[in-house]
Amino acid sequence: MEYTRFLGFVFGAVFLSLSVSVTAAPVEIVGTLQNVNGFALHGKITVIQEVPHLSFTTHEVEEDGLFRFTSDTEGDLVLHATATGHSPAEQVIVAGTTGVVTASFTLPLGQDVQVRVVDAEGNSVEGAELRVRYYEPDKPFRQVSFDREERTDGDGYLLLRDVGIDVPFVVDVLTPHHPPISPRLTTLAPGETQMEDIVLGDRGATVVVEFLDAQGLSPVPDTWVTLLADPDGLAAEDWDSWLHHRPFRQRAVSSNLGNARFTGVPPGRVLVRVTNETGSSQEWTDPAFDQEHRITLRTP
Repeated sequence: MEYTRFLGFVFGAVFLSLSVSVTAAPVEIVGTLQNVNGFALHGKITVIQEVPHLSFTTHEVEEDGLFRFTSDTEGDLVLHATATGHSPAEQVIVAGTTGVVTASFTLPLGQDVQVRVVDAEGNSVEGAELRVRYYEPDKPFRQVSFDREERTDGDGYLLLRDVGIDVPFVVDVLTPHHPPISPRLTTLAPGETQMEDIVLGDRGATVVVEFLDAQGLSPVPDTWVTLLADPDGLAAEDWDSWLHHRPFRQRAVSSNLGNARFTGVPPGRVLVRVTNETGSSQEWTDPAFDQEHRITLRTP
């Protein structure tokens, strides 16, 4: 696999593809925010813009559930609607749209759900990062995330807030030493507030990079080292996860001993690269689960 394909995954699949810039066009956005029972909601509409640069603005929705604000559509707009006690929803207004646009949101009811993360031996995993990701195949990629970043406690538990009722979702899980996982698609009915334990698989590989001078005699400290892992084993439906991409592209600064250490590396082909003012040096490796692999790179 070529180096450019790795970059395509890191900067294309994870982040929102940049919209083609068109002439700035003013647009007035009006609409309603309600829940599935038809009750008006007090909440927020956040507008994400990428063109001419990444920005986002938030608009309050009053108790009557009505909103009205202006923006421009030089690029696509992503509207992100939230309200306490409900799961969020999004809509897109395409670049070049003008005039008055109606955007009505109906948010599913939410409930707090408890989940526990354990390792393959059943031991509690503290500090695992979890995010709820709703199964919305048409949901746009974007460069900012509004999902909560929360971690499991000392007993491996985490309370997921406002999980949509009767809405399909997955829970993305990332720990420092395991490749990311997403358990099966789940749909919870009202009152189902306890999920099955999420069981982690094998620990990921550890890659230790030693960066030396051109003669291979002295360590080179304070230099950025980049690791890019092959994303071919990642399921298509997981490419828009905000957690899954992290182990596939890791960066670290070499220590005083010239070492950089990467953990939780997914199995498969891996490229390690060091770039400084004299050029770049790189090497491919293919570590397996729960294996430590050492690489020595020299200043070009």
